Amino acid sequence: MSVSAVPARTQRAGGEDREGVPLLKTPFEALPLVCVDVETTGLTPDKGARVCEIALLRSEGDRQVARFESLVHPQQPMPPEVIAVHGITDAMVAEAPPFVALLPEIRDLMRDAVVVGHNVQFDLRFLRHEWHLAGGALPECVAIDTLALARTYFDFARNGLGAIAAALGIAHTAAHRAMGDVLATWNVLQHFVTELRRRGPVTLADLILPRMPDAAGAGIRDMVTALQDALPESAPLCMRYRAWHAPETVRVVQPLAVYFQRGYGFLHAFCHLRREERHFRLDRILELSPLGDE
Repeated sequence: MSVSAVPARTQRAGGEDREGVPLLKTPFEALPLVCVDVETTGLTPDKGARVCEIALLRSEGDRQVARFESLVHPQQPMPPEVIAVHGITDAMVAEAPPFVALLPEIRDLMRDAVVVGHNVQFDLRFLRHEWHLAGGALPECVAIDTLALARTYFDFARNGLGAIAAALGIAHTAAHRAMGDVLATWNVLQHFVTELRRRGPVTLADLILPRMPDAAGAGIRDMVTALQDALPESAPLCMRYRAWHAPETVRVVQPLAVYFQRGYGFLHAFCHLRREERHFRLDRILELSPLGDE
């Protein structure tokens, strides 16, 4: 398998290299994408639910480059109510590998890619949980949510994946099975991007910050662009920040990464005030400027 990506190299405060994510201004056609879907034994990993099937589709813009799918042994019985949804039975997963055995291939497909999913945070929550159980941590990643795009830019009668696919004339075979949902999601995204291009060039920013009001969204886009330009040097910055229900603070930070999840942007940085790595919500940063020489 041969894939390309557009990683940005940054450094931790101690000098350790880390791989970054594509810049907000990256055009869609230059993005490495991985569309992902998981089928599970329940609705939330917080109550012990596990992954029982996973599928990934790696692409670069509109060109597919690799696919992966597998049943996963969830190491617990399959509840009847979820069998009724996806049809995956205990007998089907009896000889399937556990998630930890699939992790190297999953990690390779996801490396440096922007994750795509319909209600993608559902899938990411389960991936984080499975990664944790395997003794690791899901790498920070940027995610495009086709559900958020549908609600923001379009006007469908219903926003479920099957309903959107049907409205667009997209085949959605094997619904509620991982690869069937992945293929439908990928085709829905391609359609959305085609429509958005009628309004102008489509960049990563247009796809991951769709919910922000124009004024606030533009300010955060400018902030993230400046941060990502500064990331390779990890130069110290002076930041005014107001956390939720907390007084404003002024601190020196060294940016390590910018990422987006749960509809918010975050700055991952080494905070000299607290002497540890911290995560700051971008919409709570009041001012960010280069640290003076004095």
